[in-house]
Amino acid sequence: MNQLNRMAVSLVLCSICAAASAHASEISKYDARMAVSDGIITNGLKWIDGRRLPIEGRAFDDVERWYDRLPASVTTNVNAGVRGMKRHTAGMQFRFAADSRRLVFKWMPYSGNLAMDHMPASGVSGIDVYRFDERSGRWLYAATGRITSAEKGGTLDIGWTPGVPCLVNLPLYNGIREFSLGIDPEASVSPLPPRRSGIDKPVVFYGTSITHGGCASRPGLSFVNIVGRDLDVPVVNLGFSGSGVMEFEMSDHLARIDASCYVLDCLWNMNIGKQGGCRNVDENYEPFIRNLRAKRPGVPIVMAEQCDVFCGGPNGKDRYIRRLYEKLVAEGWKNLVYLPKDDMYSGDCEGTVDGCHPNDLGMESMAKAYGAAVSKALCLKGGVCASDLFGERRCSARGRTISRGACGGATPTRRCSSSRRTRSLRTNANSAEDGKTVVAAINFEPREIVCPVKMDGALGRVWRGNVKADSIVLPPNEAAVFEVVAP
Repeated sequence: MNQLNRMAVSLVLCSICAAASAHASEISKYDARMAVSDGIITNGLKWIDGRRLPIEGRAFDDVERWYDRLPASVTTNVNAGVRGMKRHTAGMQFRFAADSRRLVFKWMPYSGNLAMDHMPASGVSGIDVYRFDERSGRWLYAATGRITSAEKGGTLDIGWTPGVPCLVNLPLYNGIREFSLGIDPEASVSPLPPRRSGIDKPVVFYGTSITHGGCASRPGLSFVNIVGRDLDVPVVNLGFSGSGVMEFEMSDHLARIDASCYVLDCLWNMNIGKQGGCRNVDENYEPFIRNLRAKRPGVPIVMAEQCDVFCGGPNGKDRYIRRLYEKLVAEGWKNLVYLPKDDMYSGDCEGTVDGCHPNDLGMESMAKAYGAAVSKALCLKGGVCASDLFGERRCSARGRTISRGACGGATPTRRCSSSRRTRSLRTNANSAEDGKTVVAAINFEPREIVCPVKMDGALGRVWRGNVKADSIVLPPNEAAVFEVVAP
């Protein structure tokens, strides 16, 4: 090829790249359901800009940079930590299918700070890839994209089975300047179908450094991302290290998101009773949650206690939000779930990197606790439906549906795989007004392979019974439900 021809080709390629860049800069109109098929072919691969890929966890279009977690309109009424860390891509993920035998990921980080002294670069600035396994119905780990140079960026090249769904978790404590996916030249990328859970609106987590992802060894092990995979729900991560203090303006930003559920987890970053402080839970929490509920009426809210590796019982902040929770329920609030700290860590004090921030073991324990609370809020996996405690509703449970009832409804037997012989149980609770006595008859019949039944009341209280009949006084706004462990 002569010099003139090379110059012509270069000009054409530059024009194509410039046009693609200009188009990508206007992708605020992008429809996530649109199949992605175009790209630039170089070195035997078709390259697709990350801004053209189906993405979740990116909640706002009016941003300064494409991968920002909050809008450009955030003001100085929100602390500087949040305004700076909105660049981090915690919770963002690509979900797609590609009919390609090879997937190549390239990304440039926003910051040159690739790691922290207690969190590796793979978690701070790396990416995780998962594949969906149809046989188990689960997302399975495939590979981690590691990074050692901010100037060179990160690269991950893996073989792939064409058509298998792919999930890519983006960095937790760093941002993305550029992201590209390389696929076979004739291949294409398409968005995944609606979730089997039926939940297509995101669960929005707002909180601290732990919610942010500190200190998971890789992005897929952040408890927020685990909850998203395990429950098959989209997530938005608005955790901000040291900076989740519930300024009133933040409730406005959260309310802009059309969420399926909100999870409030800010207590580590807040004080109580401190004069003149801007982080006081007793000053910020109630106005925040009331504004959020006013703007998103009916959307479930999970109020989480402060996670504590030693689980030494409720502290002053926990007791405050418990009183607030009971106050709101007494006012008639529905779709409100309280999450105590008891089950957030593994119980052996090995769940953190520093006595505070969870390691991978701690993240797994937290994912179980938060997953159970979100399940209850959204009526997933057989949890009591927080939005319909006194009625009957169909809930998803491992690909089946079960019907739940409380205070007047019969609880059907749930069968599961088990190697030990148990007994079935059926509870019938007579409906009653608040403060009245409720009698629940528990009938045992010999059966095999039956799960013990556990149900929670509206205030998160568990009533236990193991006799043929038991009676309790129903506190205000609680449901009469029982936990019975079969012998």
